[in-house]
Amino acid sequence: MKLQVKQVLLLATLVLAGCSSKDELVLPPVTNIIDPALVWDHDVGSGVMHYESSLTPIIVKNRVYAASREGLVIAYDLETGDRKWQFDLRKPAGNSFWQGISDVWSGDNARISGGLSFGYDKLYFGTENGDVVALSADGELVWRVDVKGEVLVKPAIGDGLVVVATGAGTLIALHPDTGEQRWQFENEQPALTLRGVSEPVIEAGGVIYGSGNGKLGVLIAERGYQAWEEAIAIPTGTTDLSRLADVDAKPVVVGGTVFSIGFNGALIAMELRTGRQLWKRDYASFRNMAVAGDILYVVDAVGRIYALDTRNGTEKWSQFGLNNHYLTAPTVYKTYLVVGDNQGNLHWINRETGDFVARQSMDSSGFYAEAVTDGSYLLVQSRNGELVLLQTP
Repeated sequence: MKLQVKQVLLLATLVLAGCSSKDELVLPPVTNIIDPALVWDHDVGSGVMHYESSLTPIIVKNRVYAASREGLVIAYDLETGDRKWQFDLRKPAGNSFWQGISDVWSGDNARISGGLSFGYDKLYFGTENGDVVALSADGELVWRVDVKGEVLVKPAIGDGLVVVATGAGTLIALHPDTGEQRWQFENEQPALTLRGVSEPVIEAGGVIYGSGNGKLGVLIAERGYQAWEEAIAIPTGTTDLSRLADVDAKPVVVGGTVFSIGFNGALIAMELRTGRQLWKRDYASFRNMAVAGDILYVVDAVGRIYALDTRNGTEKWSQFGLNNHYLTAPTVYKTYLVVGDNQGNLHWINRETGDFVARQSMDSSGFYAEAVTDGSYLLVQSRNGELVLLQTP
């Protein structure tokens, strides 16, 4: 059984905050030297509510696509924020009037999870109910198929495939136009894992994945055959909890190198083609990483932030000002690194020095998922569904 250990970690952080002295978890003082401008904001249903979720919006050319856990998917014009269309997964085409009334009365919840992906002129996403859905760019249902297991992360798109990862560790490749299954790969899971899986990545003809048993692997995209799988770290300890070794962060691929990080304290760089280890460092995280140039940015399991040289793992700077705060993954935006916290603050950091340059109090419901960017704008969605577009000069 997969326990929701991430939620336990969040609860532990909040308990520590309540039991500690006020000085220990107070946010560090920041003098704002930049003033990110609000372009527009909207509400996307009820967001993810109190559920720990990685549901994230996306920017595709001149469109913003966002979703709520309950089942709403909405498209907005990027520059103006005008709504272009709305799709409700709880009321698919062909539903009878009485079925629609029944769904509303019963409080039916589509449980969209893990974020949205775009490719082949379609929008793809999955649900905790085991649905994988494709919508046209105009918001029409193209196909909807069932898979065995919760879909907790956004699908990977590429090489003529839509690849989803389920909570049971299974990778399933679907045809992007029809949803027909192309292949399936099952990965053995330990007795206890974090409630989450690594978002797969399609690159150079391979599907790169992390697993709950502490391994990083590559499948041949065309057939789903395993090319290689290597341990990021070996589980240690005498209890299932102490042996947690999940690799839940999305692999990062730069050139011929893949970077991966595990929950139990291992950041590793490996040769994508062979799986040969290039370097390994002691950092622990279940959050996605970010990369810009030859710098890799990491937010560890307790809220410490690092900038590392991708070539050898050398630490460029560290920022401990948000230690013990529950943070999102980092986002690279222009010359800044942006992270959110579960109290609704956005923290802006100088990418070169690691110093804070601004803090914005955005939404008291907090952030569970990282911001996204197209290079010009920064887009963030709060836990209660507030969608905010920001921009700096």
